[in-house]
Amino acid sequence: MATRKEARRKSLLQMLALVVVAAVVIAVVVLAQSWLRNRPDPEPENTTLTATVGDRDYEIHPYLVAEPGVEPDENDVQTIEVGDDESLTITVPQHVADHDWSAVLIYDDVAANDEVLHGPSESDTLTVPGSVDPLAERAERPKLVVVEIQSVLIGHNDAGEEGPYTTVWSVATQNAEDAS
Repeated sequence: MATRKEARRKSLLQMLALVVVAAVVIAVVVLAQSWLRNRPDPEPENTTLTATVGDRDYEIHPYLVAEPGVEPDENDVQTIEVGDDESLTITVPQHVADHDWSAVLIYDDVAANDEVLHGPSESDTLTVPGSVDPLAERAERPKLVVVEIQSVLIGHNDAGEEGPYTTVWSVATQNAEDAS
């Protein structure tokens, strides 16, 4: 049978082990949070969005990345098929959704065009119909032509200095019937 002294010693060792394990867990959590908070976001030109139509996903690269005072280079606009009865869902990465971003929706009828503004952490997705109800009494439904997403991201110039970059992603749409 264990003596009272051995029982106290065993209890003390168990308590010490518990304190050490708790300290290690807390240290790991604090370090992980610090690393996640301080890791750099990707450069604006490397930030991609995801466009989804039905079960098809597309990676959308920036159309334009503009540094203040520098003439920007324009890239190609990706074209994807969106049927009249389908919806296009755009998902922005968390580092874009964490602050203001906007979307311009352009239809083949100017009256149907729209702009959607998102504040910080409001949303990371936007769903846009392939066509909308006509605003005037006419037979055709306005069809989606272009969706442009815009945000200001922090990037680095050639000298390695941080600065704001206006970043624009543009997606042109076409109807499967129009593509043939």
